[in-house]
Amino acid sequence: MHVDGWTLLLQAVNFLILVWLLRHFLYRPVLAVIAERQAATERVRTQAEAIRQEADGMRHGLEDARAGLAAERDRLLAAARAAAEAERAALLDGARAEADRLLADARARLEEERRQALAALHGQAAALGTDLAGRLLRAAGGDDGRFLDAACRSVEDLPEAQRHALAGGETPVPVRLVTVTPLDPAPWRERLAAALGRPVALEAAEDPGLIAGVELHFPHTVLRHSWKQALAEATEELTRDDDAHASA
Repeated sequence: MHVDGWTLLLQAVNFLILVWLLRHFLYRPVLAVIAERQAATERVRTQAEAIRQEADGMRHGLEDARAGLAAERDRLLAAARAAAEAERAALLDGARAEADRLLADARARLEEERRQALAALHGQAAALGTDLAGRLLRAAGGDDGRFLDAACRSVEDLPEAQRHALAGGETPVPVRLVTVTPLDPAPWRERLAAALGRPVALEAAEDPGLIAGVELHFPHTVLRHSWKQALAEATEELTRDDDAHASA
C-alpha cells in the first residue's frame, strides 16, 4: 500500500483545523452552556437547601410553639382546677359556718324559749302557791296585835341615829298604822312615842290585802310586818332561784 505524504499531511492539517474549529466554535459554547447549566443547578440547589433549612426552622418553631401551647393549656387547666377546688372549699366552709350559726341561733332560741317557759311556769306556780297560802292565812285569821308588837320592837331595837332619821324632822311625828282589822291606836301611839323620843300623830287605816299583819308608814320609810310582804318576798325569792337555775 502506497501512502502519499502530502495527502497525509493535508489530512493532518485538515484534522487540526477541524479540531481548532470545533474547539472555538462548538466546544467552548458547549462548555459555557454546561457551566451555566451547572451554575444554575448549583443556584437552584443552594436555594432549595436554604428553603429546606428555612422549612426545618419553621417546623421546629411550630413544634416548639405547639409544645408551648400544650404546656400553657396544661397550666391553665391546672390553675382552673385549683381555683374551682378553692372556690368549692370556700363555699363548703361558708355553708358549714352558716349551718353552725343557724344551729347555734336555733339552740339559743330554743334555750331562751325554754327558759322563758320555765320562768313563766315557775312564776305561775309561785303565784298560785302564794295565792293559796294567802287564802289559807285569811281563812285561819291572824293576830294583828302580835304583828304590831313585833313592828314596835323593831323600831325600839334600832340605833338612836336610825330612830331619829325614821322620825324625820316633824313634831309630832306623822305615822300611819295600816292593819287588816281595826285596832285601838292609843297604846301603840304611846309606845311609838317612847321609842322615837317625841310625840306621835298616829292615823289608823285598814287594808285587807295585807292578809295578816301591819304596816307603819313613817314620813320617809315604811315598816312592813305582814303575810302579804312575806309572801311577796317568798315569790321573789322563788322567781330569782328559778331564773338562776334556768340560766345555769
